[in-house]
Amino acid sequence: MKRLATVAAVGALLGTACLGKDTFEPGRGGTPVTLVVQADVSAATAAVTTVVVEVTATDIAIPLLFNIPVSGGTATGTITLPAGSGRTITMHAYDAGGIETHRGSITTAIRPPPATNPTLSLTLAPLAGDVPIGAQIGSFLVTVAPAADTIAAGGTATLSATIVTATGDPVDSAVIWATLDPRIATVARTGPRTAQVTAVASGATTVVAVFGGSAGSAAIVVPAPAARPGVVLVAQGLTAPDYVTQPPGDTSRLFIVEQPGRIRLVKNGTLVTTPFLDLTSVVAYNGERGLFSLAFHPSYASNGYFYVVYTENAPGTAPDGDIKLVRYHVSANPDVADPASAFLILTIPHTTFDNHNGGLVAFGADGYLYLSVGDGGGSGDPLGNAQNTSSLLGKMLRIDVNGGSPYAIPAGNPFAADTVRRREIWAYGLRNPWRFSFDRATHDLYIADVGQSSREEVDVQAAASPGGENYGWNVVEGTKCFSPSTGCVTTGFVPPVLEYDTHVNGTCSITGGYVYRGSRLPSLVGSYFYGDYCARWVKSFRYVNGVVQDQHDYTPEFGLLGSITSFGEDSRGELYVVVQEGRVYRIVPVTP
Repeated sequence: MKRLATVAAVGALLGTACLGKDTFEPGRGGTPVTLVVQADVSAATAAVTTVVVEVTATDIAIPLLFNIPVSGGTATGTITLPAGSGRTITMHAYDAGGIETHRGSITTAIRPPPATNPTLSLTLAPLAGDVPIGAQIGSFLVTVAPAADTIAAGGTATLSATIVTATGDPVDSAVIWATLDPRIATVARTGPRTAQVTAVASGATTVVAVFGGSAGSAAIVVPAPAARPGVVLVAQGLTAPDYVTQPPGDTSRLFIVEQPGRIRLVKNGTLVTTPFLDLTSVVAYNGERGLFSLAFHPSYASNGYFYVVYTENAPGTAPDGDIKLVRYHVSANPDVADPASAFLILTIPHTTFDNHNGGLVAFGADGYLYLSVGDGGGSGDPLGNAQNTSSLLGKMLRIDVNGGSPYAIPAGNPFAADTVRRREIWAYGLRNPWRFSFDRATHDLYIADVGQSSREEVDVQAAASPGGENYGWNVVEGTKCFSPSTGCVTTGFVPPVLEYDTHVNGTCSITGGYVYRGSRLPSLVGSYFYGDYCARWVKSFRYVNGVVQDQHDYTPEFGLLGSITSFGEDSRGELYVVVQEGRVYRIVPVTP
């Protein structure tokens, strides 16, 4: 065996190496990197008692020496060297007499944190007859727990790091903590291997714990604050608005119905001065009478058809008030309708009383046109229209405007083959179904029926229904007997899914809305919105598997907006609130 030096000289050499410590001096290369050194020396003929690791490079003026002690036939220790290329790492194995028995070297690049340096395999060749010694040089394994966390803005979380060698032995040393984006989350050391993360703003970042050439990480997500619903003013200065809608696929224009007989246009956020259509000369406007709604044909983009419902002003010919369903056509100017294109679809006599007109028209997913009609007015339905299936009053109607002129009866209507009952009827027993809507996801039909003196109600008809439901008016008002006031027979009646007391706490008349299916407020998806004209509040509920859930009053979020005449839904499924005082609001997300 070859002596590297005298025993005394070897002792001096080993003394210059830091026993159990790393040596690194400023000015010797780049960022310091700590690596694990391991060598299995148990098979060596001459017992190896010490391993010295020598690091040299062109930018390291004085070679770095590290003493790696041997225990149980294994040499294990750490070295710290500057990052950079061309690092020559040489390992010298010595026996108890200071004689060098083995040697091996490797030249490699050392990457700075947070990069991980791979494990390098090294063979120490015997300097005389002996067996080679296998050795490894590599990074530590650093892990951070938890590996991922979600922290609300302003909140904190604790992270801890563990360090092990390549053989899994724990290392009780301190780590360096860092965050890749302090704008999202900051990190502060609280102990040798612990830290506190503080969320700053929404987003995602990574927090790393670094030791030597290794880094462990934790993915940190700071979610955006949950948006709460609020309202924003869309239009004002209107005259008694009572409906808002949008043509299929149109996202730049809103069409607002004014009860006196005009349809106004909001284009790119601005209320257009010229009406889309002015019907004030043919509309009877007083009390509950007026222009009520419009529905765009599903193929409006190609055929230009839309439908309106109003109470007729017919001076000199008959008493005012007949309900008219009329089709119109847009002109060559897409922002103006052709008033001469009027085509009468249906007339429903309604001259005895001026209230309970109903008046919403809308297309269902089946392509048929639905129309809600009130019971003809007067207190308590004195003419008995709601239960009279020979009358169109107090009903939901369904007709096919594509199948005939002016319309055809859908074959699936409940009385389609009847010779006595009106074949247009889809459902009956309603008092004043002022507003109804279809859930655009499930196609269920929601009907808000205005009460008499005790109950306001919401009825829900499943999309799979064959029609023919009898909602019970005027025998019942909601679930309460009306005529007679007690002991009424309710067999065959469909009860409401929700009702509330009317003329209590300022309530007087329900205004039906829509099931929210927009994208701006995901937490509200599936919620049905409705309001009360007099109490001026907006509320919602979810109807799931036949059960009303998640009832919510939005007064804290919206305030009391005004006398709610209608809700509206645009082509994207976002909702609007219409108030008689001349304003239209959109329900929007508001960041706290």
